[in-house]
Amino acid sequence: MPDIGFLELIVIGVIAFLVLGPDRMPELFGQVGRVVRKGRGWLKDIRQQIDVETAVLKDPLHEVEDAMGGGIDNYNKAIMKELGETLPTDLSSLTAAPTSSSDKPAKPDKKQDNT
Repeated sequence: MPDIGFLELIVIGVIAFLVLGPDRMPELFGQVGRVVRKGRGWLKDIRQQIDVETAVLKDPLHEVEDAMGGGIDNYNKAIMKELGETLPTDLSSLTAAPTSSSDKPAKPDKKQDNT
């Protein structure tokens, strides 16, 4: 949809006034108003039809959310509570690389030469 600002509307109005004259301007604005009203009605009907058609898809989703007790977050919290575990508040510990028990690097195996 074109992006028309207030200044552009004023320019269009002035040009329409010059072309049509003051006698036919009210008739033009009435026609524009009827077209806009009819277009909004069509869009409203389309939105309602889309809502009716997608309700079939949304119903199973709402049933699953209700079965889980309000969403996946509540379901996860209930499981964690049941297991007696809590989520850490500092998430940086979850991304840290595991450290080995010894600080020394592992030594490579040396092959023995039997020549």
